Amino acid sequence: MNHFIFWALGFGTLWGGLKLFDDEVILIVSIFVGVGLILAGLIMAPLPLQIPIEIASVTALFNVCMQCIQRGDRA
Repeated sequence: MNHFIFWALGFGTLWGGLKLFDDEVILIVSIFVGVGLILAGLIMAPLPLQIPIEIASVTALFNVCMQCIQRGDRA
C-alpha cells in the first residue's frame, strides 16, 4: 500500500514542476525527483500494477520532454 504514497508524491512532483517553475534547472531537478519517487513506488508495487504504471510514467515523461523542447528558443 505504500507504493501509492510514492506514486502520488512522484506524479505530484512532476505536475508541480511543470506548473509552478519556469526556471529550467528547477524544472529538471523536480523531474528527476518525481521519477525517483515513481520508481521507488514501482519497486514496492505488486507485479500486475507495475506494467500499466510504467507505461503511464514513460508517457508523462515524454510529454515533459516535449514541453521543454517547446519552451526552448530555437531561433
